[in-house]
Amino acid sequence: MLGNLIAYGKKIVVPITIVSALACGQVAAQDQSGPIKIVVTGITDADFIANVYGAFLEKQGFKVERVKADYAAQFVGLEAGDLDFSTSIWETSRDIFDAALATGEVVNMGATGVKVREGWWYPTYVEKLCPGLPDWKALLQPDCVKALSTVETAPLGRFVEAPADWTTNNIARLKSLKLPYSLESTGTPAALHAAMVGPMQRKEPVIGWGFSPDWMTTEYEGKFVQFPAFEPGCIADKTWGADPNEIWDCDNPAGYVWKVANVKSEAKFPKAARILRLFQLKTEDVAWGIRRVDVDGVESMDAAAEWLSKHTDVAADWAQ
Repeated sequence: MLGNLIAYGKKIVVPITIVSALACGQVAAQDQSGPIKIVVTGITDADFIANVYGAFLEKQGFKVERVKADYAAQFVGLEAGDLDFSTSIWETSRDIFDAALATGEVVNMGATGVKVREGWWYPTYVEKLCPGLPDWKALLQPDCVKALSTVETAPLGRFVEAPADWTTNNIARLKSLKLPYSLESTGTPAALHAAMVGPMQRKEPVIGWGFSPDWMTTEYEGKFVQFPAFEPGCIADKTWGADPNEIWDCDNPAGYVWKVANVKSEAKFPKAARILRLFQLKTEDVAWGIRRVDVDGVESMDAAAEWLSKHTDVAADWAQ
């Protein structure tokens, strides 16, 4: 089943797909007005969090539809009311997060408790080829650029970029910090991991998009590149930072994964909204879920159900 979301003031039509609709038990009386539509994005960590929340709602007797949308497109759906709740808003996308809140149609339901970091990441052995790392200026050294280049990218270094629908701000960062690297796009999280892990297993030079929580940055020894620390002025004021004519001459913000609701959905599904506000996970819970899905091959919904079965005491607090 397909639906179309049309961005306000734009001619962009964004597809979303309802990927599952499950119900169990009896629906709470005050929430019988329809299924609850929660966002899944195809991103492992995001979907694990969403599926834990969705599975818990189903255990409480709610009908749940998991609606697939691109990460950025979900904000359009949330503003329009085509989507009810999202459990996976990363701090890195604070600009579009804040823009959605500013419409008055989207409500911040608090942090999930999951601490996150995203950015340029490399295996520790690359420091021998790029002396000065993790300071970002080491990446400007000709020998470092050469070590990280490939036949396809030379004379530029190769950077393994995240999937296209993730917010990395790397195009602007390359320009503002004059980084001599070519962004090699990956279509999926699995492709990103494969493009990074293969060279690491062979101890070959590689640098790319890393994030935490994630099994790769947990199981392989590595570090995040230290760019100038993020401040709001970095994206609002071109005169801030190293380049007075460009924005994003800084790192991505670190912080938490956030939860949001459509303002009308919060009123329409009050009990589910209260559960969402109380819903909390730990960073290590999500790292566990990512590994179960990406490494062990378990389906995300099954991993979520497995986690819930082992943490009934934690989940009980969400229904208070």
